[in-house]
Order: sequence, then structure tokens, then C-alpha cells
Amino acid sequence: MMKPIRALARAILTAATLAAAPLAADAAGKAVGACPASNIIGGGMITNVCWSCIFPLRIAGFTLFRSPQPASGISAQGFQLSSRPEVPPGAANKTICTCKKDGQLPTLGIPVGMWLPTSLYETTFTPGCSSVLGGIRLGISDPLYLGTSGNPTSDMAQQSFNHIHTYSFPPVLLMELFTRCNRGYADIDILYMSELDPTWNDPVVAMYGNPVSVFGASLPAVAACSADAISSNMGKPIDRLFWCGGAFTSTVTPYTGYQHGQGPVQFTQATSLRLLAINAVRGLDRRNVGDSALCEAKYDPMLNRSAYRWQVAWPRAEGRRNHASGESPLRWGYSRTVPGVGETPIYLRWDWIDCCTPILGR
Repeated sequence: MMKPIRALARAILTAATLAAAPLAADAAGKAVGACPASNIIGGGMITNVCWSCIFPLRIAGFTLFRSPQPASGISAQGFQLSSRPEVPPGAANKTICTCKKDGQLPTLGIPVGMWLPTSLYETTFTPGCSSVLGGIRLGISDPLYLGTSGNPTSDMAQQSFNHIHTYSFPPVLLMELFTRCNRGYADIDILYMSELDPTWNDPVVAMYGNPVSVFGASLPAVAACSADAISSNMGKPIDRLFWCGGAFTSTVTPYTGYQHGQGPVQFTQATSLRLLAINAVRGLDRRNVGDSALCEAKYDPMLNRSAYRWQVAWPRAEGRRNHASGESPLRWGYSRTVPGVGETPIYLRWDWIDCCTPILGR
């Protein structure tokens, strides 16, 4: 009597499993190949940006307006607050500045320094997916380059891998504020796509493009990054250890899309910092901090991480704060993504910019 009942139960369980399998596979496929639309270009330009993060404001070597954010505290979710923006080390200290262009007389000005949002870093597992542009696909869909969250092991095949796109995004300049301190693009445009970069998925090719990465990946260099991780977690990255990634990742080398980070927030933020380091070496992102950079940005292949801060702009934005380069995701990354729906974070990069604002003329 029991055998028919057991057989019937086994048949029902098997049928239920087979029926559920296509649904599970379909849901997984949607998560991996999803290309959700963000609200960055639209209402998010106002609601998703931390406008108080522009401060402190430094004029003629004096800090006049400090950040209104509390220096420390506990958030509503019970986590410690991320660090607030401060004047980075090495910021301009001059009271008067002069700038000279070719064939023109020197222009007298006053040094001004502030934090400004400059660009978006969009991470995605799906090649060619652009959530910033409304969830469109850009015609790059090679399945060999699909991203993965991976496992934090030494095996290259088990590492996380994702693609990244950068966009110029100057909301302050779009409102025609502080235009004298414009060092980049004054509109929204796409700047970089990792799918078109032959070094992004090939560590060997990336090494030949930047041999310094061999040093950054060595055991002594990685060991030195322990001190930087502690300091970065307090909002003060050590710029001399330019190859370190703070609490994001042990080192920003090798300059590829492979990471050992755990969780989508950590390894996507580490990927964004790594791309910033790559562009500093390539001269695409230049230093805007210091007396020597008052008139124009300077090429500096050794990334000064203290001059950059980051903000999760989507899917769940850090609307009222941002965080330092290398600051632990435990302080700012909780509940920033929704698991299983294919949403990977979009980061807004903040740059400290020292500029010479003319007193007379242009």
C-alpha cells in the first residue's frame, strides 16, 4: 500500500521540479543579462546628488565654509556614518595666483578650491548595457565577456569580472555655477567603454601597457597596503601608497576587470577605483590639487586618492553623504543594491579642484 503512495509522491515531486526549472532558469537569465534603466539623467540629477558634499569651500588658502554634515555618528540603519568631505592634503595654500596663456599677459586671481561632481562610473555584468542611458544596449553582446560575481580565490576563472563605462557628468556646471573652475567636460557624454579596451580582460597585455603593475602586485607592496586600508577607512587614504586600494581591494593592480572583492558593492567600487588609476597613468585623468595645478591640471601617473571621493548614485543613492577612496563598504554600502535583479551600482565621482579665479578679465 505504501509503495504506490511513495511512487505517486515521487512522481509529483519530479513533475514540480521539472516545471519549476524553466522558471528558475528564466529568472536567472533575466538577472544575468538584464539591462535596467536608471534615473540618473532625469530626476536623479537633482535627487541622487549629495549637494552638501560640495563643501568645504576654500578661498585664498582659508577654509571658509566647512561641510554641514556631522563628522561621525550612527545612521538610522545602525551603521557608522561614512567620513564627511574635508580639504585634501596638498590643497592650494596661496592667497593670490597668476595664470598666463601663450601670447597673453598674466591674469591675477584668487585661488578657490571645492569638491565637484565630474563623472559617472557605470558597472555592468552585461556587455554593452547602459543603465545611465535608459537601459539601452550598445550593440556589444559577446557572451564570452559576460561578467560574473565569482569567488574570492587565487584562480583567475573564479574571480569576479565586470565591465565599466564612464560618462562626463557635471551637474554643477550644467547649472552654470563655478564655471571658472571647469577642468573637464561641460556636458554629458560617454568617455570610456571597457568592452573596447583590449587590456581590460587580459592581464598579460595590461602588464605590458603598464609595467609598474608588476610591483603593485608583489607581496611587499600588498603587505604595505594594510596600513592604507586602516587609514582609508577613516577617510584619509595614504597617497604615497598609490598602488593600494584601501578597504576596496588590496591593490589596484593588475589593471584589468578581474577582482577578488566579495559582493557586488565592494568589487564594483574597486573596479571604478582601478579604472581611475588606469586613466591617471594614461593621462586621461589629471591632478587638480595643489598650487601647481591652479592654472591647469597636471599629469601625475601616481594616483592621489585623497583628491577623489565617491557616491553611490543608483540604484539606492547615498543622497546625503559620499565616501573616501578606499573607505570600507560597511560604512556606506549596506542595502545599496537589490539582489537577483541585475542592478549593479553606478558611482558618481567627486574631484577636489583647485583653480585660479580671475579678479579682472578672463
